[in-house]
Amino acid sequence: MRRISRANLEGMVVVGSSLDHFLESNGNPEGLFSHNVQLLKSGDFIRNALVRLSDAKLEVNPEEIFVKEFRAKNTLHALKPLFSRHRAQIAWQLSWHLLNSDIPVPEPEGYLLKKSGPFYTKGYFFSKVLSDCKSLATLAWTSRESSGRLDSRGLVEALAREIAALHECGVTHGDLKWSNILVHEKDNRLWFVDLDSAKVHTHFLGPSKVARDLGRFVLYGFQTETNSAHLNRFLDEYCRRRRLARESIEARMAKVLKKLRKRHRSISEDQIEEVLRNY
Repeated sequence: MRRISRANLEGMVVVGSSLDHFLESNGNPEGLFSHNVQLLKSGDFIRNALVRLSDAKLEVNPEEIFVKEFRAKNTLHALKPLFSRHRAQIAWQLSWHLLNSDIPVPEPEGYLLKKSGPFYTKGYFFSKVLSDCKSLATLAWTSRESSGRLDSRGLVEALAREIAALHECGVTHGDLKWSNILVHEKDNRLWFVDLDSAKVHTHFLGPSKVARDLGRFVLYGFQTETNSAHLNRFLDEYCRRRRLARESIEARMAKVLKKLRKRHRSISEDQIEEVLRNY
C-alpha cells in the first residue's frame, strides 16, 4: 500500500496497480469522467462508472477500473470526515476486511479524498472490474436462464451461503438490494458491491441485527417478480447455515418489511405473507 498526500488529495493506493501508475503520471481523478467512461449511475451526490485509464497515456496496465465518486451534500457534510470516516474510506476498509475473511468482493485499488482547506468536497473509491457477470437484478429481469438457475442450479443456495457467511464474519451490508450482488453469467459465483453503507459489528449478529439486510433482499426479490418459493428456500437455507430459528428471523423481518413497503407500494401484503409464514 502507498499513502497519497498531495496539495488537495489524500488517500491510499495499492502499489503497482493501474491506479498507482495513473497517479504516478499525475493523473487527475476528476478527469476520469470526461473520456473513456461507461457511466453506470449518476445522481446529485454519487456517480459510478467503468473507466479506462488509457486516457492518461499510460503504457502500463491501461485496463478498465470501477470508480465511485461521492460529492459532499453541503458544508456540514464536507466537514464530517474530520470526525469520522468518509464513505470512500469505509468501502476501502470493508473491502479488505471481507477479502481477508474470504467473502467475495471486487479487489480494491485505492481511495482518494479531495480537500479544499478543511472541507472534503469529494471522495473516490476504486476497484478492479469483474468480467462476465451481471447484477442479480439484471439477471432476474432479463435472463431466460434465471428461473432455471434459481430452481435447480443452486443459485438460491449460493446466495444463502454467501449472505450467511457475510453475517457470520460480523458484517451487515446495509443496502442488500439485488443490484448490489453481482453473479457470474455462467456459474453461481457471486460478489457483493457498494459497501459504503456496510458496518462491522463486534458481537454475534442475531435476528434483530440482520433483519434489515434480509428484509431488503426479500423486498427486491418481490420487485423482480421472483417466485416466493425461491425466497422461502433462501430463508430456510440461510437459517440452516446460521443455526437460527426461522420464526425469530420472521418476527424481525415483518417490522422491516412493513416500513419498506411504505416506499414500495407495488409490493402487496399477500406477497409478504407468502414468505413470512407466521406473520
